[in-house]
Amino acid sequence: MLGNILGGLTKAAAAEQFLAAIGDEALLERVKRVAEENNVSPGTYVAATVRHLLDHGDEEVWLDLVGKMANSPQPGAAALRAILARAFPAPV
Repeated sequence: MLGNILGGLTKAAAAEQFLAAIGDEALLERVKRVAEENNVSPGTYVAATVRHLLDHGDEEVWLDLVGKMANSPQPGAAALRAILARAFPAPV
């Protein structure tokens, strides 16, 4: 199941749908801003970010991700939210 969810998140269209479902406006704005700066759609940028995490994430990232998915009725959205929170942290 984890592989299917994460694999889907590496596709721009699926990533765009999950991004819309998250409902975190501040996070969505950060993603849109970075995507615009890189001249790509938010879905394309999110898919590339997820792919990077899958390729380079350490054990701590994976444990956090699996824990958040296991405790959620929407594991795909929980996974994407966790990944994006790491990739696009809220400004301090």
